[in-house]
Amino acid sequence: MRVRTAQAGMAVSSTRAAGAAVFRTLLRRELSERHQGTLGGWTWGLLQPLLQFAVLVLVFTRLLPARASGDALPYAAFLALGLWPWQLFANALLRGTTALTENAAMIGKVAVPNSYYVLTRMAGAAIYDLAGFVLVLVLLFAFRMPITPMGLPVAVLALIVLAAHGMAAGFVLATLQVFMRDAAQVVAQLVGLGFFLTPVLYDRSQLPSTASRALAWNPLAPPIEALRAALTGAAIDWPMLGYSLALAIVALLVARWLFRRAQPHVEDFL
Repeated sequence: MRVRTAQAGMAVSSTRAAGAAVFRTLLRRELSERHQGTLGGWTWGLLQPLLQFAVLVLVFTRLLPARASGDALPYAAFLALGLWPWQLFANALLRGTTALTENAAMIGKVAVPNSYYVLTRMAGAAIYDLAGFVLVLVLLFAFRMPITPMGLPVAVLALIVLAAHGMAAGFVLATLQVFMRDAAQVVAQLVGLGFFLTPVLYDRSQLPSTASRALAWNPLAPPIEALRAALTGAAIDWPMLGYSLALAIVALLVARWLFRRAQPHVEDFL
């Protein structure tokens, strides 16, 4: 009995090691192919959000002046602390949506779980977004912005909640994209709408009370606001952050169930 148990344990360990090796290989492929043939190479993954940030700062500080609540935090810093967390969610969702259809040539021919294609797409996007966010934090500290490192643990928790929402949405949409090939176009439009319904560009407290209360239930709002509050020493709305976390867990469970149910039919539609 002990011998069988040991053999079973070794088999599980061997399977996990093989799966981890396959995942790393797919992730390296994702990172190398994402900007292959471009002049900037991997640096585009950092430059693109920086350029978007520069344009938004120009528009909302010069052309349409905006400010954070109470002016305790310069608007550029306020925007940076919302933009990169939003990108973490949005890019994971968008990259995950087309993961199966764009790997159709490999699915069914290579003995790799289909979930790996989705996970490596989202992980590749997250690496760039997290690296960009670390760079932003370093710059904010360097320019002596009112940022407190004591809030970093809560900021990490908020990023995990956002990543969980992005992962759940990515798996659901990757499944839908197999059966409805126009899903990616619809998702891109909805992400653009979601950007304006999430307090990235604005402070929700500056909105009319009705709109502010309604947008508070956007599950992406609590982690972004908690991250800002944690890094600026403000009060954190723990009940709303807990609500977003609970919703992310439920969404992950639903996404896992849906993805597994659809797997027997994926190859037939690719």
